[in-house]
Amino acid sequence: MYTKAAVVVLATLSRCPTAQAQDANQTTWASLRAEQVAKLQALTGTYEGQIGGKYAVRLQLSPGEADTLLTGMYYYLSKGQPLALKGFTKPSVPTQALELRENTPTDAAATGWFTIGLGNASEPQVLGQWFNASGTTLLPVKLWRVGGATRPSGLVAHITPKTHLQAFRVPVVTVPDAGVTRLLAQWFSLQNLTGDNIAGLREQVEEHSGTQSADYTVNYNARGLLSLTTQTEGQGASVWYDSKTYNLDLVTGFPIQLTDELKPELLPQFLALGQRKLAVRSKECVAEQDDFLSAEDQAGVLSQEFFPGSTDEYTIGTNGLVFDHPVSYAGLSNFVWKTLRGSFQVTFTYAELKPFLKPNSSLRRLL
Repeated sequence: MYTKAAVVVLATLSRCPTAQAQDANQTTWASLRAEQVAKLQALTGTYEGQIGGKYAVRLQLSPGEADTLLTGMYYYLSKGQPLALKGFTKPSVPTQALELRENTPTDAAATGWFTIGLGNASEPQVLGQWFNASGTTLLPVKLWRVGGATRPSGLVAHITPKTHLQAFRVPVVTVPDAGVTRLLAQWFSLQNLTGDNIAGLREQVEEHSGTQSADYTVNYNARGLLSLTTQTEGQGASVWYDSKTYNLDLVTGFPIQLTDELKPELLPQFLALGQRKLAVRSKECVAEQDDFLSAEDQAGVLSQEFFPGSTDEYTIGTNGLVFDHPVSYAGLSNFVWKTLRGSFQVTFTYAELKPFLKPNSSLRRLL
């Protein structure tokens, strides 16, 4: 006859092997999962190479919204048309391959797929496969890392204006690399900058409604980097303005997203420095707009936070990067937003930026 205490001990012992096995499985899965995520992060960067041994391409990968996702784009050097990429691994089962889905910027339907092995994610060269949307064509892929902090000797863009309908002035940007020039032609096409073609714009101008003009400003053009801001003006219920800054690596033609250039482990410190700078600018804005801003708006302006999205719009200058923090707070009216828009520029000198940049960041050419 077992005592009550003995029964408890026996029951506990009978569960131990299963519990230990479960703990071991969870530990193994977590270890594999962490290894997979590390390899995905190591795979981010810029590449060039070939599909099928003859189709020259350039490809860029960036971190996605989750640690099992990557996003990016690629283009064929012969065409210059950017194709969007979204990559993933199965979140429930660690794998050694990344699947990348491609599509055009104007159509969500898949036009093809990449499979890239994670086994050599940290190596200069990665291997994989590409297959078309129907799966009837399978081609080998070989890519190697390019770009980085090394300054390309004498690489600057040649920029000339081209005017359409006497009101739409757009840049024609060329570089020695023909593939990059084709991609730049896509970025700065009239269609891409205004969202419409010549016929559509002519109709809007004649009706005095919609987009009425376009122009651009060159902020920086040296060391293989180009920073160019485009502006559009239109009419609706009132006159409106819009602008967008393109910060491009002229070695590859790809956009430079600031958050991709920062060391992930130092992102909190970078944002904290940005917050201190934004707080100073917010106080200055309240003082400048004292007669215009209500007490609620003043409190909203002072409560703003510098976050990764604060770096989405920035310009490259001779002395540093200038971030155009988007004003936002609860209770912000459209009228006040229009007045305050562009008022919260936060500047990081290159000396301040230096410790946060990855070793291979193309922005290190500015240091």
